Amino acid sequence: MNLIDTIPGIDRSAAITLLAEITPRVAEYFSSDAKLASWVGGAPGNNKSAGVKKAARSLQGNKYAKGILCQCAWANCRSQNRIGAHFRRIRKRRGEQKAAVATAHLIIRIVYAILRDRVEYRLIEQTMFEDSTAKMAERFKKPKVIPWCGGSFF
Repeated sequence: MNLIDTIPGIDRSAAITLLAEITPRVAEYFSSDAKLASWVGGAPGNNKSAGVKKAARSLQGNKYAKGILCQCAWANCRSQNRIGAHFRRIRKRRGEQKAAVATAHLIIRIVYAILRDRVEYRLIEQTMFEDSTAKMAERFKKPKVIPWCGGSFF
């Protein structure tokens, strides 16, 4: 319980409820984080036909665990960490409800890794993501040089 409590947005009562719904020996029952997320009901739906993506709903799953995870996702919506940034990035494109479920999916994957490896959660600095984004922006600003024609592409 103390390991799960290190994740931002998960308090003591949420950690107790999550451990009651999914056992602390989660790695013995689920072979991967994707299978645990599917059992909880936080895995994204998939409905493709002939290469066309159609609207799909996630499974109902364990409603208690899914509810706690969505509450933890909402608790992170304004925090300045990796989970909060994930929520805000999805919210821009897809809306708040889908962002909450997608962030709950991220949290359950983190919980699985923590319980499997028995390590505390380590915060990843935001500057790490900002640096890579700035480098990518610089790369797109530079004109492409085509070696065989001697000129720039743009």
